[in-house]
Amino acid sequence: MVMTPDEEAADAAVTDDPAPGSATGTAPHGRPGDGADDRAHSADDAPHSPDDGADAPAIPADIAARLLRAFDRSPSTVTTLIDADLRTRWISQSTRWVTGTDPAQRQGRRSLERVHPDDVEAILHALSQLRAAQAGREPAIPVVEPLRYRLRNDDGRWYTMETLVLNLLDDPVVNGLVLIGRRAGGDLDGVGHVVDLLVADAPVAEVLAACARLVPGYLGVGAVVGLLDDGPVVGAPPDGPAGRLCRDDRWWRDTVRDGEVRGSVAFAGFPDDLADSARAEGFSSAWVLPVTDATSREVLGCVIVWTRIDVELNIATEHGIRQAQRLASMVIAEQRRHEVLRREALTDPLTGVGNRTALLRRLDGAEGPVTVALLDLDRFKPVNDRHGHAAGDQVLRIVAARLQGAVRQQDLVARYGGDEFAVVFGDDMPADRVTPAVERIRAAVAMPIHLAAGPTLSVGASVGVATGEPAEVVQRADAALYRAKQARDQA
Repeated sequence: MVMTPDEEAADAAVTDDPAPGSATGTAPHGRPGDGADDRAHSADDAPHSPDDGADAPAIPADIAARLLRAFDRSPSTVTTLIDADLRTRWISQSTRWVTGTDPAQRQGRRSLERVHPDDVEAILHALSQLRAAQAGREPAIPVVEPLRYRLRNDDGRWYTMETLVLNLLDDPVVNGLVLIGRRAGGDLDGVGHVVDLLVADAPVAEVLAACARLVPGYLGVGAVVGLLDDGPVVGAPPDGPAGRLCRDDRWWRDTVRDGEVRGSVAFAGFPDDLADSARAEGFSSAWVLPVTDATSREVLGCVIVWTRIDVELNIATEHGIRQAQRLASMVIAEQRRHEVLRREALTDPLTGVGNRTALLRRLDGAEGPVTVALLDLDRFKPVNDRHGHAAGDQVLRIVAARLQGAVRQQDLVARYGGDEFAVVFGDDMPADRVTPAVERIRAAVAMPIHLAAGPTLSVGASVGVATGEPAEVVQRADAALYRAKQARDQA
């Protein structure tokens, strides 16, 4: 196999000949068929001390087998043995659920080939420091600090690993580097990825899905539900089991309503068909934990975890979910603040209907001809002159409320300026229904207005209606309004 420059440097970093007697020396290592000792190493074969292996008691073979089995089946760590040339000699089965990697595909492969290119040089430097930290004829020092680097799994996604490296190259039995690694925080280092998405103003469902990925893989998979103004938003990896399961709101709707934790075993408390759908995905239990505001304790949403272990939520498992809860709370609260600011930017502060910006944004988003009605209140100026501006403001608020009550939900009511209002009809408004809709608006405005502390007033409205392309329809409606007002004055 042709070695890349990085791999050649790795060989040099690990296998340079040490000075005679140095504890960083590399003992000969063999592979099956090359004449080296290929027998399965039992506990009796292991050296008993860093010096000559003569004093320490042997590890019973059955204990060694049990320990190896524990490493192989660890719920949260991956153990790897790599040779001096950085080829993977053995990797634990736990890499399947910790990193999403097939261990059979890693045997004999170069361990750096899946490391992010930007991290290779740092790893080589760390290995050189590891060798420098060795002390002659003393027990091997594992590593100065755990290595932290990005690794690519079988589906091409990057995640961060934190790995302890034990330099046992000079051990005649181990004869390699032993790596004990764990996921350091999810895809692209979890927390940092969530923050990056927030800064980039990513869709809230994508940010919540990043929070859901913080649920430890050894527990299961997660989803996050956020309660926003437009309704619940669900964040989960769309192509995974969590994305499929969370489409049914029966998993989470009770918790977002009452704020209670649901963490029993064997799907107790969930409908049978719901439990069966999760079992079909390979899960044993489901936990649902509310996401609350730290100050008000208002329920902002929830985290759902479908677990591969059939246990209740407990102190040994809840720590791994707490980070997802905290970040989800921050994300949902921030999204709610953004919604308030966005709503204020598009709302007329006096009347509560849309403002001119909302009108223009609605027109900018139209994909075809639009129907717009412009209204100018009749007899409004005398209200201000005789009863004061406070009475005039009250009239404007009442008229705005009546306009909203006279149109459909998909129609937009906006204050265009002063005593003028605009109605943008939805795309589905039939042409033959526009005139009846305008008459309904006119009749609503003309109804008597009872001021809170004053007389009963009556105003009317002149209306101009036009249908056209978004860029010109307001101008055409304004021209129609001018003609309507002329006709009113002549009458």
